[in-house]
Amino acid sequence: MSYQVLALKYRPQTFDDVVGQSHVTTTLVNAVLQDRVAHAILFTGPRGTGKTTIARILAKAMNCTTGPTPAPCNQCKSCTEIIAGHSADVFEIDGASNNSVDQVRDLRENVTYMPAAAPYKIYIIDEVHMLSTAAFNALLKTLEEPPDHVLFIFATTEVHKIPATILSRCQRHDLARIPLDAISELLKKICTKEGFSVQDTGLDLIALEADGSVRDALSLLDRMLSAAPEKQISHAMVVDRLGVPDRRIMHELTQALFDKDVPALIALVDRVNDTGMDLKKFYGDLIGHVRHMTVIRQCGPDHPAVNLTADEKQRIHALVANLPDAYPGQLLQVLLTDEDMVKRTSHTRIAIETVLFKLLQVRAGASIDRIIRQLDLLARQIRSGETGTDTPPGEVCPSPADRSAESASAAAVPPVAPAYSPAAEPDTPVNGVRETADPAPPQAPDMPRTWDGFLTRINTQMPSLHKLLSRGRITSESETALELHLSDCTDFDRKRLTAKQKELARQCQTFLGRTLTIHVATDTRPAVRNGAGPEDIKARQAAVQHPLVQHAQDLFNGEIINF
Repeated sequence: MSYQVLALKYRPQTFDDVVGQSHVTTTLVNAVLQDRVAHAILFTGPRGTGKTTIARILAKAMNCTTGPTPAPCNQCKSCTEIIAGHSADVFEIDGASNNSVDQVRDLRENVTYMPAAAPYKIYIIDEVHMLSTAAFNALLKTLEEPPDHVLFIFATTEVHKIPATILSRCQRHDLARIPLDAISELLKKICTKEGFSVQDTGLDLIALEADGSVRDALSLLDRMLSAAPEKQISHAMVVDRLGVPDRRIMHELTQALFDKDVPALIALVDRVNDTGMDLKKFYGDLIGHVRHMTVIRQCGPDHPAVNLTADEKQRIHALVANLPDAYPGQLLQVLLTDEDMVKRTSHTRIAIETVLFKLLQVRAGASIDRIIRQLDLLARQIRSGETGTDTPPGEVCPSPADRSAESASAAAVPPVAPAYSPAAEPDTPVNGVRETADPAPPQAPDMPRTWDGFLTRINTQMPSLHKLLSRGRITSESETALELHLSDCTDFDRKRLTAKQKELARQCQTFLGRTLTIHVATDTRPAVRNGAGPEDIKARQAAVQHPLVQHAQDLFNGEIINF
């Protein structure tokens, strides 16, 4: 068969031809020039990034008749034999099929013999991580102290599977994924040499689909050129012939998501399904797209972690610039949470539509700080005895600060009813005490200068103590003093009273003109009870079923473990 695929036809033959790995090639060039080439070298990195290619170039550089040289001639007998793959002194071994200890023992015996014609005998072991543990152990001594005429070059995609004893004996070089722009530029040059005209957006789509692998990009381009007899390839042809997702669909989908346009979302899923594209792969691409949105929103469009063209980065940046910081991350969390459901179900389309409906329910303005403020508000309501709420189920009621800043029509927190006091009837002065001037800030005109009025005042400033004082009984009162008796108190209640007693006395003196003395009964109950009465159980159930608590559980995917 005379045809040669692009990946072989345009395989780099010198260090300068290698794309996107200058940090590795520069090191090797300098090592050759300075005669500092290590006896064992390990290349690791993703597939299709040039590991075996660089190994062959290094073998030519060491065995070229003009070398060792960083620029092999590719014309001499040694270079041409290495390019053709039948050099007598360069052995390319597949680690997956030659992984037994016996084969490594044969290799160990052969390294002692001098090379046939070249200066060095070079062993290139591809996918070296596939060697067995016994094979690695058999290679240790030879790898550490090989003969002067032997050079080992290893290549692997899974370096974590190689024993540390082997890694410590090798000079390691990590190859990176090739940037999208570099792959697109290489594809454009190859298309020009092949006489094809391919739209730039189509080449970008092929480069994006390759995910940093030059070999994958050339394989996709090979398919595309074979499907275009007229040598004119458009963006639409790339989408149709290769079955890769159109990036424009992702932008349309996210725009419909932000606009809450349900018909457009359903139509886009239907459009993807009609093209015959793998919906599970489409879902994975959607996760990647939202990930790009999240990174660009947090780090800007120029961050190197986003492997997209400059035009698409700017387009995404314009789309997310005015969104809250946390919103794209919340969308990404929903997508990742439901990824397993989409992958396992036999009804992929329905599963994707279900996830999109969930994304529509994510509120862009629901910040964590705001939710925490509302939880604090709910805690104060529960401690003060409130059970009602004007907040619809599933909604987070705004705090007073949020209401004044955001909307005057937001749900208001219901007022606390005045507590009952056995010492005096409501709106009646305690023991005929005359009202005195209040040096504190002006109070509402309907707040009586009574014990109930004092409790109402305390509720606005110290709500945690309001319910505790309202259980008390006034045992003695005079023109200048009040004595309050409290029973059924926990140790925690007593500590709170001790800490706030001076403040309570000052407030009472200011509001009623009397000194306040609080007596706590000695028969206190334990802070944590083993059992709970019917009223306690009912109150706890009401708190657990509160809409705000339910919303917080759904948002944080949490559970109540102690209450």
